[in-house]
Amino acid sequence: MFEQRRKPRGARKSLALVLAVSGVLAGACGTGGSEQSSSEDAVEPLRAFVSIPPQRYFVEHIGGEHVDTTVLLPPAASPALYEPKPSELRSLSEADVYFGVDVPFERSMTDRIKAAGGDDMRWVRTWKNVDRGQLAGGKPDPHIWLSPQRVKTQAETIAAALSQVDPAHEADYRNNLRRFKERVDTVDADITRELEPVAGSTFMSFHPAWNYFAGDYDLKMLPIESGGKEPSAARLREIVERAENRDIRAVFVQPQFSKNDARTIAKQVGATVKPLDPLARDWEKNMRHVATELANALRDGSR
Repeated sequence: MFEQRRKPRGARKSLALVLAVSGVLAGACGTGGSEQSSSEDAVEPLRAFVSIPPQRYFVEHIGGEHVDTTVLLPPAASPALYEPKPSELRSLSEADVYFGVDVPFERSMTDRIKAAGGDDMRWVRTWKNVDRGQLAGGKPDPHIWLSPQRVKTQAETIAAALSQVDPAHEADYRNNLRRFKERVDTVDADITRELEPVAGSTFMSFHPAWNYFAGDYDLKMLPIESGGKEPSAARLREIVERAENRDIRAVFVQPQFSKNDARTIAKQVGATVKPLDPLARDWEKNMRHVATELANALRDGSR
């Protein structure tokens, strides 16, 4: 489920030493017990890194006040094309734990990310125990954060890893996990109700990010590109024909990719281009937004 590696804690270790010395000096000078307890309780939160913004949402809800979470992927960058700069990798030197989700840049940069984190950074594979499908070409589909039921499995892995890194707060992590899973179940039920009237419908997406989402709610996704590659002319003609046969009314695109091909197809089939961002930070708000946008686009009977 995860790998544990150990390294000197750097600044965190220095802080612990300062606090220990401060406590000794305070005792020698007859300082009151309340001030000494204050020093002993001054503990830094865990430093967690994640690959993409939705993971931050999960870790923040499960870790609460005990975890400080940073996203490695810069705003507007694509997980399929991003390559961390040396300065960005250096920021991992203070990481206690890294939660990976197996997006393309992680696959190509795993060794460098682990090396930057050092021997004590725990590398957590949040896709472990998740039922994953495949993209065209046979690679695993990494978009597991877009399926509420798969998110619950990821959340269990996150809580287990935090509990092992920081056993003193295991009860908090477990309680936060329970509340988070209840919240996810509510989101799932609400989306099911909203999309039930358009079950069986087909929608078109430039990037194949929504396969799990479509499967969860009895929809069908028709992707334009695959593996981050622009479609060929022959592929575009095939997509246009399939879109016309299914009465596609909207082509969904995400901000991290070019909209040119999507606009070309939309124009030929009489559809509109609409944005959907699979990387939005507020996971719950975004999932509800996606459901509403799809329901509105499919309500006219696109099949």
